[in-house]
Amino acid sequence: MKRLLLTIILVSTALTVFAQHRPDSLAEYHRSSLYSVLITHPNLEYGNSIASAFLNMPMPDKFNDHNLNIRAFESSAKRVKTKAKSKQKDKINLEDIERFITNNSIAKSMWAKWFNRDPRTGVCNLELIGERGLYDASQLDISIADLTIMGREQLADRGESLIGNTFLLVNDITFADTGKRTGIAAAILSIAGDIFSVATGRDISPATDLVAIGVDMIDGFNVNVTSYLYRLAWDESRLQDFYASYYVSARHDEAERTRRREAFDAVSGADTTLFRLEYVGRTTTMASIVSSKYFSNKSKDEQMFVACTRAVDKAIVQLQREYEEFKVNVPIYRVNPDGTVDVQIGLKEGVNNRSTYEVLMPTIDQNGKMSYRKVGSISPIEGKIWDNRFGALDEARARLDDPNAKTDSDAEGGNAFIDATTFRVNGVANVNNFIGCVVREARVHRAN
Repeated sequence: MKRLLLTIILVSTALTVFAQHRPDSLAEYHRSSLYSVLITHPNLEYGNSIASAFLNMPMPDKFNDHNLNIRAFESSAKRVKTKAKSKQKDKINLEDIERFITNNSIAKSMWAKWFNRDPRTGVCNLELIGERGLYDASQLDISIADLTIMGREQLADRGESLIGNTFLLVNDITFADTGKRTGIAAAILSIAGDIFSVATGRDISPATDLVAIGVDMIDGFNVNVTSYLYRLAWDESRLQDFYASYYVSARHDEAERTRRREAFDAVSGADTTLFRLEYVGRTTTMASIVSSKYFSNKSKDEQMFVACTRAVDKAIVQLQREYEEFKVNVPIYRVNPDGTVDVQIGLKEGVNNRSTYEVLMPTIDQNGKMSYRKVGSISPIEGKIWDNRFGALDEARARLDDPNAKTDSDAEGGNAFIDATTFRVNGVANVNNFIGCVVREARVHRAN
C-alpha cells in the first residue's frame, strides 16, 4: 500500500510538471549536457589568441552547461602539422586526451557535478537533476533517502535521458593563413603576446584590442578544428553502485558520511569500473573570416573569437549528423496562420534547402517516463532560413552599407534579419497538433 501511494505521488508530480511548463520547456527534458575543452598550442601561430577566444565562447544554446574548472590542456607535441587530417596529429591528440581524462579523474568529476557533490563533505543532492529534468527534485530526494526500490527506479528513468546524455567535447583549433600579409601581423601579435605574458605571468592572454598593432594587415584567415567526442558511461547498474557506495545524504550519520566520502575520493582516474568516458568519434571542419569593412574594424581577437565559435558550432553539427546519440531535439517555436511552422534553428545547426526534420510529440507514461512519438515531418522553405551563426547579424548589418563586400560560403541562403527558420509541413492537415512538439534532423543532405 505504501509503495502504491508513493507511485501515485511520483506520477502525479511528473504529470503536473508536464502540464505547467510551456511547450518550449519540454525539449529541455532531453537536452544533452556538454563539457567542452581545448587542446592548446601556445607555440603555434595565434595559439594564445585561439585559447583566449575559446575560453570566452558561450555554451552552445542547445546544450546544458556541464563544464568543469579545467577548460584546456596543452598538446604534448612540440612540432605538429596543423593539417586537419594529419594521422600524426590524431595519434598525439588521442593519447593526450586519454592522459587528460585519467590524470584529472574527469569522468568521476562529471558524475560528481550531476549530484552537486560537495568536495569537502561529500554531501550530494538532486537539485541539478531536478532542474534539468523539470520535476520536483525534493520529492525524488525523499523517495531515494533510504535507497528504496521505487526511488532508484524513478532516478533510473530520469538518468536515461539526463546523465546518459552527457558528453565531453575536446577541440583542437589551429590557425590557417589565407591572407598574403597575415604572417607579418602574426609576428607582431606574437611579440605583443610574449610581452604580455612576461608582464603578467599568464600563458593565455584575455581578449584585448589589437587593432593598433596590425589588424589592418590581415586579408582574411581560416581556423581548422578537429573535435573528439566522448560520452559519459551510464546505466542503471552504475547508478545503483554509486548510491550504494558513494552517495552521501544529509541523512547519513557522521561515520557513514566519512566512509562514503573517503571511498569516492580514493577512486583514481585510472579506475574506469564505474566512472568512465566512452569514445564516440571525431570530425574536422573549418571556419573562415573574409576581409570586409565590418571585420577590418574589429580587433584580431574579436575576429578570432567569431571564427573559433563558428568552427566549434560546425563541428557539433557534423558530429550530430554522424553520431545519432549526439542529436538534439529543438521545440517548435511558432505555428503560423498559413500552415507553416517556425523553429529557432538555422545555418548554425546546418539547415539547408534539402534538410528534413522529424516532428516528435513528447509523451509521459504511467511511470512518469518521457518518450517521443513521431507525428510528422517538416522541410525548410528556401529564402526563409535563419542565419544564426555567431556574429551574423552584425555582419549582415555592415553589408547593408557595403553591398559589394565578400561573404563566406557558409552564409549563402541565410537571412540574419529573422529570428527563426520557416518550415513547410509535410502531409499533416492540422498543424496546430504540432504545438508542444520538438523537431530532430531526420535525413541529411549536404548543401553542396
